[in-house]
Amino acid sequence: MTIRGIPVFVDPSWVWIAVLLTYSLWAQLERTRSDLSSGAALAYAVLGSVLFFGAVFLHEGAHAVAARLNDIEVQGITLVIFGGYTSARVDQKGPGPSFTIAAVGPATSLALGGIFWVLSQVTETANPALSGLLGYVGWVNLIMAVFNVLPGLPLDGGRMLQSVIWKVTGRHDRGTRIAAWTGMALGVLLIAYTLFELARGGSDSYRYIWFGIIGLFIFQGARAQDRHAGVARGLSGATVADAMEPPPPAVPADMTLSEALDRFLRGHEEEAFPVLEAGRVIGMVSFSSAREIGVEDPLRPVRDAVIPLTQVILAHPDDPLEEVSAKLGTGRAALVLREGQLVGAITGSAVIRYARAHRS
Repeated sequence: MTIRGIPVFVDPSWVWIAVLLTYSLWAQLERTRSDLSSGAALAYAVLGSVLFFGAVFLHEGAHAVAARLNDIEVQGITLVIFGGYTSARVDQKGPGPSFTIAAVGPATSLALGGIFWVLSQVTETANPALSGLLGYVGWVNLIMAVFNVLPGLPLDGGRMLQSVIWKVTGRHDRGTRIAAWTGMALGVLLIAYTLFELARGGSDSYRYIWFGIIGLFIFQGARAQDRHAGVARGLSGATVADAMEPPPPAVPADMTLSEALDRFLRGHEEEAFPVLEAGRVIGMVSFSSAREIGVEDPLRPVRDAVIPLTQVILAHPDDPLEEVSAKLGTGRAALVLREGQLVGAITGSAVIRYARAHRS
């Protein structure tokens, strides 16, 4: 799904938490609102979930809008089990815009909390059940706002701390490392608090398990940011040519789809191969793209089944390796082209190997 040109992805974990939240709200309404039928309680629970996840999306959307206002490309918004994240190179414009982009998320949650509280007050007399639901969503948004400004990565507060340290010291990597360390410390504290409460026992001690899960999530995210900062040091000043690998096998554009499936694609269903015409790359072909057309006419040329270059990650040998690395992540690859000709490929694993070798 794409909204205003921004891809929106939903992680499978988000579906499970949506179901769990809906069920939890339904059970709570049935227990506390004797004036509601089971069906009405379920309808209110679904509404509460929609409002909650809508607020999460608006939180992430605020990050995306702020990034675009600062002329920063947004790669997408992903909704995950504990909220979401916005993919954008927010640090490319300096510490000031980076701080602003991070801050608008909690500010949006705080504003939404106030809006839902006002709506709760307005509807209190006419519809007490709806009023209570709106008040609950408002309270959750307030908690989200406060929690997100805690000074530790990967939370927004951690990114704000990172920007401040970057501004003061002039070193982006130092800001990242310190904010990552505080994030790991915060995660450890939440896990320790969970273990303490579970050791005390009690009928409601199971509720504290969520704090431990969130603490683990924060700790892992902060550690990943710390590792990324180490990788970034190893990439400083490097270009794609320094870490690229030999080019993958190329498929001639005039080869039949049947032959391409037999020679290149079968057994490599998860891969894609560059397609060459007159010595230049015109796109990629995968098992699925070839089979989709080849099922009807296996003698058609490969050029009829290419994935266009607009959907492929491309790099030039002289591109900064750190910038290309941000597009790749760990499991993706890019074709390296010079004036349309294929000269190599660059993968996330190759970037990491180079960074480790040159970290000092």
